[in-house]
Amino acid sequence: MDTSKNIKSILLNLVIIIALTLLILFIFFSSLKSITRHGQSIKVPDVTGMPSSAAMAKISAMGLQPVVLDTVFFDTLAPLSIVSQTPAGSAAVKEDHIIYLTINRAVPPTIQMPNLVGYSLNSASLLLKSFGLHLGKHSYTANLVKDAVVKQMLGDSEIVAGTRIPMGTTIDLVIGDGSGSQMMSVPDIIGMQLSEARDYISSMNCTIGAVTPDIDVVHSDSAFIYKQDPASTIINEQGQTGHVRMKIGGTIDVWVSSKPPVPGAAPTGASTPPAVPSQQH
Repeated sequence: MDTSKNIKSILLNLVIIIALTLLILFIFFSSLKSITRHGQSIKVPDVTGMPSSAAMAKISAMGLQPVVLDTVFFDTLAPLSIVSQTPAGSAAVKEDHIIYLTINRAVPPTIQMPNLVGYSLNSASLLLKSFGLHLGKHSYTANLVKDAVVKQMLGDSEIVAGTRIPMGTTIDLVIGDGSGSQMMSVPDIIGMQLSEARDYISSMNCTIGAVTPDIDVVHSDSAFIYKQDPASTIINEQGQTGHVRMKIGGTIDVWVSSKPPVPGAAPTGASTPPAVPSQQH
């Protein structure tokens, strides 16, 4: 009799356990939709172009999480504005979903100025664009090479390749007009510092060519020129001195030292100048 009662008690307990288990499962699955907000979504706002502070506030107010993923630079966009977002505007997401933002930098990064000398105007323009720079005005000057870049300018000053400048900077170009057949007297730049000589002959539409520094030279721009090729003057077989001529737009090779040349020293020009004297005296 006791055995029969025990069996019934066990069966009753088992039925109760099964019933409670089914009830718990029913309640869980019934509430699962509510817990996960199944079928409920938030429409992502389109914040591209907006100031970053306003964009992040708008995203947060809609129950989403704004996160700055990257920064880039476009000088055509407002500083600290939103360049792009992921997911895109109008996408449907759940609450607390992360919205990744790319922001335009407030300060442009600096880059190294490329060397445009010798490039055609079209090629120089494309190279500037690839570096994030802008082509400004271009002018022509007397030079042997036609339609090629002779100088690259930042404002009123020539800018040397490798100089660090802000991305988005506008660069002006000086282009050769091919009139290199015209002649001029070779300027005398002996005793000048290299930087001074560059500016001096630049006003004559000429340029410094190869620079050969002595072993004691640390900074070439501040070094002194003690020899140039072509030389400014030549002494003929009769001992007469004449001026040497060169083509407009040509180059002058120089040798520099940390100390200025001694006045009255022997001529330091090239031993065999490539030009002929224009006059003798």
